[in-house]
Amino acid sequence: MSAAIVLLDPADQALVTINWSDVAIGGLEIVGFVTHTVPAPLVKIIEITDVATKTSQVRVTGAVHGGMYMVEATVELSNGEILNRQFPLRAFNG
Repeated sequence: MSAAIVLLDPADQALVTINWSDVAIGGLEIVGFVTHTVPAPLVKIIEITDVATKTSQVRVTGAVHGGMYMVEATVELSNGEILNRQFPLRAFNG
């Protein structure tokens, strides 16, 4: 996942992909599904976890022009550790 801000036109949807491959150090694996949390007024349309490629995706909509939102992703690793990652999403009328 890059540190860049994800841009979203309020009339559209955004699909964000998070790469978790850096957690595979020492043989650790993703256990179960990644949970993506989005703040209001955003709406989570779908979330996908692909354990084989160590990625997760979340599709959101409902942004308000000028809004800045922090989307959080939480995953459990095979050693029981819980990781949280956050990324910013900015709404604009393009």
